Amino acid sequence: MTSAIMHRRRVSETISPLLGTRSTPLAELLAVERRLAADVVTAVDVPGFDNSSMDGYALAHETLRTARNADGSVGPLPVVGQVAAGAQGAPVPADSLVEIMTGAPLPAGTDTVVPIEATTPGRFGAEAVTITVDDLAPGAYVRPRGSDVGAGTTVLRAGVMLTPARLGVAAACGVTALTVTTLPRVLVLSTGDEVASQADAGIHDANGVTLTAGLLRLGAEVTTLTVPDDPRILLETVAATDIDLVVSTGGISKGAREVVKLAAAADPDSDMVFEAIAMQPGGPQGCGRLAGRPWVALPGNPVSALISYEMFLRPALLGLDPEDDARDAVDHRLGTDLDEAPPSGKLQVRRARIGHNGIDLVGGSRSHLLHSYAESTHLVFIPPSGQADPADSTDSNRPGPGAGDRLKTWRIN
Repeated sequence: MTSAIMHRRRVSETISPLLGTRSTPLAELLAVERRLAADVVTAVDVPGFDNSSMDGYALAHETLRTARNADGSVGPLPVVGQVAAGAQGAPVPADSLVEIMTGAPLPAGTDTVVPIEATTPGRFGAEAVTITVDDLAPGAYVRPRGSDVGAGTTVLRAGVMLTPARLGVAAACGVTALTVTTLPRVLVLSTGDEVASQADAGIHDANGVTLTAGLLRLGAEVTTLTVPDDPRILLETVAATDIDLVVSTGGISKGAREVVKLAAAADPDSDMVFEAIAMQPGGPQGCGRLAGRPWVALPGNPVSALISYEMFLRPALLGLDPEDDARDAVDHRLGTDLDEAPPSGKLQVRRARIGHNGIDLVGGSRSHLLHSYAESTHLVFIPPSGQADPADSTDSNRPGPGAGDRLKTWRIN
């Protein structure tokens, strides 16, 4: 059997030539999970000017010394104007102050802000104000120019995923377009008489929906089709499409009518490799070229297909290093003993929620339990039986991890 990491390398090698880069307007990146392809260096300071972090009064800190009373208060000081966010105020004379709103630039002659709550009468509109605090440091309640990032700073590194916060950083720096990884046009091909016809024992095509949803969220252009267990129809259907990559489900196991395997055998130019992966679920996998197209063949059971998407397809389309985790990995403790021993020699990938007691497995390991996947928040990686911890096994006689053991998890929603 082939390890999961070895197959991930194979899928990455198949897909990486199909990836490109493109400068894309920020507005087109708000709803898709794209990977940044080039560093972003800000040309401006953020913020671009000293500004107030409070609604209050701007003044020179020196005034707090020169106008201080015996009881520690300051003033009353005359109010000489108002500065709103987005406006430039007039210079402020010594021993006076100006009303200022949150985010407004400090006018010349000021360097400190007094919150409105620290004044009497404690409201805007007064002709004079008394300051009732005596411990304000110079620059209090001021956000200095460049205090977030300074001009010339690399604010985003190539390779990161464009999260909402990172997109916000780009926007704050005045960036209107980002260079991102572009994806191939994908055909999601669900195979089998049971999904392609009105068979007596037919089923609804969940795989086409789940994989299309995942691919669209990555920003791919997706076409979805079904084909029966007829290799000729499969080859003709693919030949008639204008796509760059085929992702199929089903037809690659050990049955008598495995249509993707039969099509590969009928295509003299195919170099498809079908292999058993040391992983449960998602054991049967295929990868290579078929019908003149790069092709990733996933198993047909819906949980197997989704886990294969997470393990192999998604990281390759994002251009991630095959050696790295495809999602942020966090170790959590098993809340209870396993309900079943993991298979010998295979990595088991289970669905779970993370609660106060740690990992709470949802559903069993069987690959048709899609509802349990939908009810889960994490994938949990359980090492083969006889290995308590994938990194540091201390008891090779154990049937598998038990309550309290720490296991790697990926958050999936």
